[in-house]
Amino acid sequence: MDEFDRKILDSLQKNSAASRTQFAEEVGLSESQAVRRRQALEQTGVIRRYRADLDAKALGFAVTAFVHVKLKGHSDGNARRFRDLVRLTPGILEAHAVTGDFDYLLKVCVADLDALRDLVNGVLLMHQTVDRVRSEIALEILRDDQLLVL
Repeated sequence: MDEFDRKILDSLQKNSAASRTQFAEEVGLSESQAVRRRQALEQTGVIRRYRADLDAKALGFAVTAFVHVKLKGHSDGNARRFRDLVRLTPGILEAHAVTGDFDYLLKVCVADLDALRDLVNGVLLMHQTVDRVRSEIALEILRDDQLLVL
């Protein structure tokens, strides 16, 4: 990875919808070189996907919370069943296996406190693999740009 690759990644993080001409000008390459390098970064998996950055509040999702989950037991089967639950449950934005008193940390975004209650009590705590849950509600989001500094 060289300076141009880092410029390409930085540019795409900030605005992946730029035209090919704008993109090439920003990174300092010809259009064909910029596109070829971008495709190589996609093929190697450095660039995983492109997506729109949506405003959760504008779409009616007013509550962001972090939910800690402790499983009942540590086995491949339990971990697999829990991962399946996470993949299929709307509202879970991120899920991380973590160290410490809990096994997983989930970032969730839901419409309101009732929806959070339903997710915690009706989905997570009702699942056969889950032992304990602790949730924390974000009062204010100070930073949410998710940009990697290259």
